[in-house]
Amino acid sequence: MPRADLLHAAENELEKLRRLVAGFVGVIHDPAYDYDTRRAIAIALGLPEPAHQTVPETP
Repeated sequence: MPRADLLHAAENELEKLRRLVAGFVGVIHDPAYDYDTRRAIAIALGLPEPAHQTVPETP
């Protein structure tokens, strides 16, 4: 495989990983999900922990 093809393949894989991480970051910072779960995901992935927020309960 020529180097240009290898570079293109690597760039495609990197883009997939960026989208995956962006998806996890979205969940980590979404207070609709359980805080402890979001925190555990963040720690496991080496990402910043979420702010400790709760979703207001509806009456």
